[in-house]
Amino acid sequence: MSFIVGEVLERAQLRFSRASPLARNDDARRGLKAHGPYDWSTLGKDKISASIICPKALTPAAETLSHALTRGKGYFPGFQQLFRVPLRVNGLVVIESETRDEITRAVAKIATENPDLVYLVTEAHNDALYSAAKGVLLGNGIPSQVVTAAKLEPTDQLQWVVENISLASYAKVGGTPWVVAARRPTRQVVIGVSRVQDRTGSMIVGIVTMFTQDGDFLLSDYVAPKPLEWNTDEYVSGLSQLIATAYKQYERDFGAPQSIVLHLCKRPGKSNEVEAAIRAVREIGGAVPFALVHLNDDTNFRLFDTSQSHCVPPTGLSVPLAKHRYLVLLDGLVFGKRVRRGVPNPLEVSLDSRSTVDRGACPELVRQVADFSRVNWRGFNAYASPATLNYSYLIAKMISEVGIANWSAIAASGRLRDKAWFL
Repeated sequence: MSFIVGEVLERAQLRFSRASPLARNDDARRGLKAHGPYDWSTLGKDKISASIICPKALTPAAETLSHALTRGKGYFPGFQQLFRVPLRVNGLVVIESETRDEITRAVAKIATENPDLVYLVTEAHNDALYSAAKGVLLGNGIPSQVVTAAKLEPTDQLQWVVENISLASYAKVGGTPWVVAARRPTRQVVIGVSRVQDRTGSMIVGIVTMFTQDGDFLLSDYVAPKPLEWNTDEYVSGLSQLIATAYKQYERDFGAPQSIVLHLCKRPGKSNEVEAAIRAVREIGGAVPFALVHLNDDTNFRLFDTSQSHCVPPTGLSVPLAKHRYLVLLDGLVFGKRVRRGVPNPLEVSLDSRSTVDRGACPELVRQVADFSRVNWRGFNAYASPATLNYSYLIAKMISEVGIANWSAIAASGRLRDKAWFL
């Protein structure tokens, strides 16, 4: 009989100051309240300007949002108190009804005023209705956020709803709320590589995201949408060039890293994205060791804890399947509790044999994947997934909503490149 011995990875601390490594906390909410966001002193904005669009019937809900963001609600102290920069609401843009024409006219007018952010208060989620509005705003470099009126009802939950909206808002305009307190003083560049296809499966967009080793989001970039029957080698070449260009920007800004980590956001195997990553590191040169790390969230394996009635293991449980292949659970129990139901799926993490990092680096790379699950600024209780994987999914969802055929013009402007506009 053979046994597989796993371990529960130590929960990473979060860091809330670029200047001070001592500004740490295990809890994101407490850390922000005590220290402010990681980059508040270097954000480069003396205020954040926002506009709110709402149908006439939802004016009270929009006013509730404006008041709660600027003055606080319950435990939420207000945007300025939490993020150390004032949020100024330019006023409400009231439309008669939620029609495509009225919404499009409203966002076109607001775009000329160039706010940092636009909130759309709606009766219900309707991606088809609001895709055109998001497209106009993104084309002008303006992130947006849709908030349904039901979430703004005056209940005990409102304070947490507005707090989460504020967190995503700060990140959408280019801020970094927190990073992971690095376990080692190693300088790495972490690059996520993924793709999205349109609903018909006929068009494809390559996606690259880049982070520092502690999860500070630096940029996202895209291969222009092309038909699937388009020359595969040209797609691989374009994606490879994006990866190499992102790396060179990192090198200009921070100097040469000690290693390159590429997160390939799909099941291991032969793929265009793997080939693009390999071509990119060849172009960069062989002086910097690199790791090709496959992140597969569709694994057939499951992890259970039979000592618990619900069978959910603790977050951070890491189980080696082989020397360079691990399962890690990112959505389990935290301090004995879990906010979701059901048994969570583990993430399968494997180190590609073509990597040039030291062969003993796999456990540390698994820890980094787990650490990156704490860099999720969509909400304080957002789904635990490494940022490289999660951001690719969110970008893919937004591109699909806006329309993959319209994406080239938005991406070409480059105005959203260094913002987490997709949260």
